[in-house]
Amino acid sequence: DDLFEDIIDVKACNLETKHSKQAFEAAMRIANIKEAEACVFLDDSVKNIEAARTMGWRSILVGRVGRDCGSEIRSEHAENEIDKIHDFPEVLPELFAY
Repeated sequence: DDLFEDIIDVKACNLETKHSKQAFEAAMRIANIKEAEACVFLDDSVKNIEAARTMGWRSILVGRVGRDCGSEIRSEHAENEIDKIHDFPEVLPELFAY
């Protein structure tokens, strides 16, 4: 089964970058979500994870090695850190209890 019902990407957000406030606001409008804490953001960029937390979203860092630097990365803003997207249900199992 798919892990996601839908994915909102940069194209859906009028090409706003993932770390802009406008991108997060557009995503919430598209998903018809009023409460930021109901949103979960998964990304491999520490900068984008920080932006998501600033907006009040739950955030998960995917990957522990930076794609640009090749070094270990960590994020104090991430609620969880996982190695790969397929680990997502392990850190938020309540989202997959159906």
